[in-house]
Formats: sequence, structure tokens, C-alpha cells
Amino acid sequence: MRVQAFPVLGEDDRPVIDRLAGGLGETSATVLSYLLLRNEEFSAEAASLLAIRVGTGLNRKAVRDALSRLEDRELVETTTVRDETPGRPPTVWRTPRDRQDTVESVYEGHARGLVSRARRFTDSDMSTSAAAVASEYPTNADVSLALNWRPNGLHAPLFVAEERGAYEERGLSLRFDANRGSRDALDALRSDDADIAVSGAATVLRARANGEPVVPVALLFQHAMTALYGLESAFDGPFERVDQLRGLRIGTPPTSETDLLGRLFLSQADVLTDVELVELRGEERDALLSGTVDVVTGSFSDPRQLRSDGIPVESILVAEQFPLPGPALVTTARNLSERESELVAFLAGTTEGWTAARTNPTRVRDAIEERKVKARDVEGDGVERRADRERHTFEEAVSEFGVTDTVRKGGWGRNRMEAWDRLKTALEQVGLLSPDEVER
Repeated sequence: MRVQAFPVLGEDDRPVIDRLAGGLGETSATVLSYLLLRNEEFSAEAASLLAIRVGTGLNRKAVRDALSRLEDRELVETTTVRDETPGRPPTVWRTPRDRQDTVESVYEGHARGLVSRARRFTDSDMSTSAAAVASEYPTNADVSLALNWRPNGLHAPLFVAEERGAYEERGLSLRFDANRGSRDALDALRSDDADIAVSGAATVLRARANGEPVVPVALLFQHAMTALYGLESAFDGPFERVDQLRGLRIGTPPTSETDLLGRLFLSQADVLTDVELVELRGEERDALLSGTVDVVTGSFSDPRQLRSDGIPVESILVAEQFPLPGPALVTTARNLSERESELVAFLAGTTEGWTAARTNPTRVRDAIEERKVKARDVEGDGVERRADRERHTFEEAVSEFGVTDTVRKGGWGRNRMEAWDRLKTALEQVGLLSPDEVER
């Protein structure tokens, strides 16, 4: 009986897997990491199916599916090797590139895949293979990104990518512009003041229903983060049921993303007609603490911030009831057609930024601190304290809304058409899809 020794991935190899997973998903990243590390540290010989299974700890089907996907993206090569075993020579696999070139190929291929999937939102029949070489990265292209709010922890992948030089290395000069909400960010996109925007999914669908040629190309986070929250004194016990909102005053910024999702939540729970909606123009926290309203709509991090300040609040997440798409990176149909190289460079850089932000909290803090200094947005807390808070917000957002089965299987940013269709149908059913249908 022959005895063979195979290298096995260990905990020390986790950073390599994490670096690749943002553009591949967990299983494919594990298989590719094994082949890369095997080539670098153990043997330049190609690996058999058995060696890969032992080395990764994955079952036969998972390994075969991953290898098929990696072959399609030209990240691994397959051949056969003659040994002393009778019968057909066994198939073996190897990586054709070194680690750095492989990582870049993963990010670029993932970006091209996101662009290709985005075309489903247009009438175009054009398609781009994730493995295609197509056009190269641009050279010194100016790109403007409209944020949906002041710089904060939810923008961390973008800021970390910039801080790492991920955009510059791919030929982009990126400018960030803050806006007051998703609608303002889309307005900047529509008026050509921005090339890409961050916007909530409901706001994107309403814009499309209004004839605006906006196209989501990637989800910054997979699920919506809207919450309804109020002081503990507003509820009879813990806030656990939507019907506890009946008879209460709910403050919400009109036509904002949190307003749309909050109203959708209330409509689908059949309590919208039993509450009093109060329009707020910002400062939801002040309205809540002053007693102007009993409950407000906002981001998941808002009630947690109040609790950290010693203020007892109760909250409920919309995503707990309805898993809807989260904030998206959006462009125009024209940009999708005419500026593919810039979009691919931006998405590849952002995939790198997402990966680095997830795996290095210190880098998140430093990038946000730098962005806060540039924005002069300290609001009395001090830049360092705010940067720490925003880093914590990002970590919670990744844990609760960022790493889903879709991301684990296919990498960061993947758009699922079914999720958008589900949200569109829900908004349409309660009269929130068309701007003209919303009653105040």
C-alpha cells in the first residue's frame, strides 16, 4: 500500500482565503487558496482531486463545483498525469499565476461579472463574461461618487479602498461627494454631477418607475438596515410586535429610504392607517427625545447609539420581517454602456476595499478618521471617538446585513434579480412605487 502526504490548510492560511472570498465566495476561495499555497510552499506539482479534498476538508461535490467555476474563470488549469495506476490518467489542477496576479484576476473577473449581471436591469442584450479580457483598466479617469449621507461607517469599503490605493492602481481618480439621502444622491447621478451613487434599493426602484435610467450594479450590503425605534416609555413592555405601534406618532423624513421602507413595513403589517405619520426634516433623535413623536424611522445603528449614550430605547428591524435589498451602488444605463472600463475598475477596487475592511478593523478606523478630518465632520465628539463608533457600526452591519448566503457563495455585491422583483412588487402593492401615488 502506498502512503501519500498531502498539505492541509490551517488557521494561518485564513487571510489568503479571506482575501479571495470577496470576489469568489467561500468555497471557491478555499480551493483556490489551497492550490496557490500548495504551489508556493509544498509542491509545484498539480494537485489531484483527492489531494484537494484532503487539503481543504471539503466534500467531493463542493470541490468539483468549485473547480468547475474556477476553470470557467480561467483561474486554474487542468491536465492529466500518468502514474502507475492502471486505466485513464487522473485529472490534476494547478494555478497558472502567482498569488498577487491571481488576486487581481479574481477581483477583476468579479467586477466584470457584476457589470454583466447589471445589464439585466436594462434593455441591452450585451453580455460580458466574467473571464473575458475585454477592455483594460482606464488611465487617469476621473470618477465622482455621490454618497447617500455624510461619510460614515457604512461607507467603509469605499474609504478603505481609496486609502489602500485600490482605485488609483486601477487608473481611477475618485472624488466623494456627500448628499442628504438616497434621493439627493440619485439626483446628482441624473444631472451628471456624479458617475456612481450610493442609494437605497426602494429609492432606486421608485426612480426607475419614474423613468430615470438608473441601474444598480452591486449591493454595498445585502439587506436593508431600516429600523423603527422609540423610547421604552412609549411601549407597554418590550417592542416585539408591530401592532404595538397602533395609536402612536411616527416621525419620518418624507420620501427618504427609511420613510419608504418604514411605510412599507407598516402597510404590510396592516397598521399604517392606525398610526399618525409626522414629517421630520432631519434631527429624528431630537424629535424623539423632545416628545414630538413616539417612534422614528432610521438606520439600525441609531437606537444602538442611543443605548450607548444611556438612553433606553426599543427597536425593531424591517429586515427581520422582510429581507429586502440593502444600499446599492448605482450608475446610469449610459455609463453602463459607454464607461465599462471605469465601472470594472471601480468595482474591482471596491471588492478589494470590502475584503480589507472586513479583515482589518484598524484599517477601517484609520480610513474613516481620515475621511472625517477631510469632511470636517466632528459634531462635538472628536474625530477619534467618531471613527471608533463608525468602525463598530461597520462591523455590526457586516455581521447582520453584509454576509449572507449570496455573499458566501458568490462574493461581495452580488445582485439577485428575485430580491429586487420582490421589493418592487411589495412597493407596488401598497402604492409606494410611483412618487405620484404616495399620500401624505
